[in-house]
Amino acid sequence: MSLTLFYYEFALLVVVALGWLTGRWLVQRYRGRSGLDGRSPEEPEPGSERLTDAIGFVGGAYGILLGLLLVFAVGHFVDTRQVSREEAITAAALFNAVNPYPAESRDPLRHDLVCYMRSAATDDWTAAQQGDLTGSENTNAYAMSVQRQIEALPQEEAVEASNHYFVTEEILDLAKSRQLRLLYALPEIPPVIWLVVYVSAYAFVALMVFHLGRRRWLTTLALPATTLVLAAIIGALIQLDAPFNGIGATLRPVALEAAATRLHDANPEPAAVWDPCERLEAEEWG
Repeated sequence: MSLTLFYYEFALLVVVALGWLTGRWLVQRYRGRSGLDGRSPEEPEPGSERLTDAIGFVGGAYGILLGLLLVFAVGHFVDTRQVSREEAITAAALFNAVNPYPAESRDPLRHDLVCYMRSAATDDWTAAQQGDLTGSENTNAYAMSVQRQIEALPQEEAVEASNHYFVTEEILDLAKSRQLRLLYALPEIPPVIWLVVYVSAYAFVALMVFHLGRRRWLTTLALPATTLVLAAIIGALIQLDAPFNGIGATLRPVALEAAATRLHDANPEPAAVWDPCERLEAEEWG
C-alpha cells in the first residue's frame, strides 16, 4: 500500500507541475498578445479579476468533491471496523452458546473456534491486506471444521435441541461477518473518480497560476500550500479507502484478539481448549 500511496502522490505532483506550466504558458501568451510585457510583475493582469468566478467555481466544486470523498472513505473505514468487531462478538457468542453440550463435543469445537479466531487475526488479516477475497486457506479449514462439529452436535436432550438453532445462527452470522470483512478490504473509490480528482487539480492550479500572473512571491506561497493540502487529502483518501493497509489508518485485529483474551480469562479450563493450533492448510499466497 505504501507503493500505491507513492504512485498516487507522484501523480498529483505531476498534475500540479503540468498545471503550473500551463498557467505560466497562459501568462506569457496573454502578455504577448496584449503587449503588456513592460508592466511591473507586481501589477495584476488587466481583466484577471474576471477569473475569480471561474476559480471560485472550480475550487468550490473541487472542495465539495474532496469533502464528499473524505466522508465516503471515512464511512468505508468505519464500516470495516464495525464488521470486524461484529465478527469478534459473534465468535465469542458462539463459544458461549455451546456450553449446554457434553464436554466431549463442546471442548474440541471450542478449540477449533479459538484456532479460527487466531487464524482470522493473522492469516486472514494478511489475506485481506493482499485483497484476497477467498481469505486464508487455514482460516477456511478451521471454519469448516467448526461448521462440521456444529452439525454433529447431539440433540437428544431438549435443551440441546432448542439450543442448536442459536448455535447454527451464530455460525452463519460469523461466516457473513468474515466475508464482509474480506470484501471491505477492496478500495471503494473507482478509477473514474480519481480521474476527476486529478483533472480538477490540474484546472485549479492552472487557473490559480494564471490569475497570479508574474507575482512570483504570491505564486511561491500559494502553490506549495495548495499542493500540501491536496497531498494530505489524497493521502488520507487512499489510506481510509484501504482499511487493512497503509500508514496511520490501518485496522488491526484488536477485537478478535481482545475477544479471545476475554474468553480465556473467563474459561481457563479445560486447558486443552487453549492448546496451540496446528496449521490445517498452506497458504497459496505465502
